[in-house]
Amino acid sequence: MNDHSPRLRIIGQLAKEYEQKYKELQKLVSESPPERVVLQLLALSERTTDRFRSAQVALFSSPGLSEEKDEPFRAAAAMSRAFDEMRILFQFAMQNSVEDRGREETGPEEG
Repeated sequence: MNDHSPRLRIIGQLAKEYEQKYKELQKLVSESPPERVVLQLLALSERTTDRFRSAQVALFSSPGLSEEKDEPFRAAAAMSRAFDEMRILFQFAMQNSVEDRGREETGPEEG
């Protein structure tokens, strides 16, 4: 169990960071005017994507990661795919939120 200890610490730290970031975002959203929330979320998502892409390039460029070491490479690729899926889901959610807000502001469609 001793050799897993650093890994468990990292996972624990990531969980704490997730909780902290969630609370910070919750506070930001609750203190922001509703019309600015979507713009702030979009800006934060762009920054997050940029940071992820930088880390992704570094990871896939590292000499220790190659297709020869099958498991770490597949795990990194799976994380990248999962990030892309989350990014797509976020984009669709934001787009639908903006569209819904636009419908609310203009009233019901006349038919």
